[in-house]
Amino acid sequence: MDGEGCCSPIRLHRPSCKISSYYHELDRLNSLSLPRGTGLSRFALLLLLFFLLLCTNSLAQAPQAEGRKLLHGSVFTAQGQPAAQAVVEIRDLQGMKVASGVTDNSGRFEISGAVKPGEYVLLVVSAFQIRAKQVRLEQADLELSLALPAAASNAVPTPERYVVSAKQLAVPAKAWTHFLAAQREFRKMKFDEAEREVDGALRVDPAFAQGLAMRAFIKLAEKDPDQAAEDARHAVSLDPRDAESSIALAMSYNSLGEFHAAEEAARYALSQRPDSWQGQLELAKSLYGQGDFVVALRELDLENIDFPDVHLMRGNIMIRLGRNQEAEEEFRAFLREAPNDPRGQQISRTVATLPQVNRDASASER
Repeated sequence: MDGEGCCSPIRLHRPSCKISSYYHELDRLNSLSLPRGTGLSRFALLLLLFFLLLCTNSLAQAPQAEGRKLLHGSVFTAQGQPAAQAVVEIRDLQGMKVASGVTDNSGRFEISGAVKPGEYVLLVVSAFQIRAKQVRLEQADLELSLALPAAASNAVPTPERYVVSAKQLAVPAKAWTHFLAAQREFRKMKFDEAEREVDGALRVDPAFAQGLAMRAFIKLAEKDPDQAAEDARHAVSLDPRDAESSIALAMSYNSLGEFHAAEEAARYALSQRPDSWQGQLELAKSLYGQGDFVVALRELDLENIDFPDVHLMRGNIMIRLGRNQEAEEEFRAFLREAPNDPRGQQISRTVATLPQVNRDASASER
């Protein structure tokens, strides 16, 4: 994966042909006890066994807890400067974190632990940049030097939260009145009325970026991603500080299957609003679309978000990583939280097929 840029696809073992059709369908969505007694001898026996167990566990676990040095090396920025306080993680090919560390002020890191020899994914994360590399851990103390990808050319992190841009302050009150009415109608799923209101806002102020972003969301709901992308691009050009415009653009690109562009838009949105779960979800979707399943899961692991589509995305990722039991739990959470969602029937069918998929996967491994 070296040299391929940020988050190039992590190649995992492909499923057998026997279950590949299932994946195609999936992609259409996104103590110790003793009998009772009162005698002192029974209590003394219990106490003795407790201390014996404690000592045995301590002896057994002491060497394993220390482990061995797995990796060491340096992380640099795209400009060649040391990347301080970057998080370095080792995950297995199912996305489970097995060890981690943090770079010091000189960009150096060391990671120790106890893992089986084999293929792993090394993730390096700093602010809004991430680098993924598949590595083989066979010998102790592997040395690596990695450079983080360059940030998007237009990404300017906002130090304060909820900054209102000068563009928004200049929008006439009448345009905001139409905009708020459009939001109300959109929440009621009355898309025609919402579009009429947002068109009214844009007649008052044609350079109203938030109005264009709102119309992009409406167009996405109406299954018109091409028009949505056009409106979102225009909105971003008018007000680059508005995170919602970049989120609308990321959603549009994901809907069009333009996953690299969606990733860039989502990362830029997060540089403006790091707490945006919508931005995090669209970023995970773009990484999923590129086949970066481990990285996509890591992005969704950052926040404990209880929202139906987040459960759906996590379920899809878990399936791809071979963690079907966890996938089923995520799909069931989606069905509980969105019982009237039109995708419910398809997800219910997916949940019903998971036991058979598990059996097929086990048979293919044999």
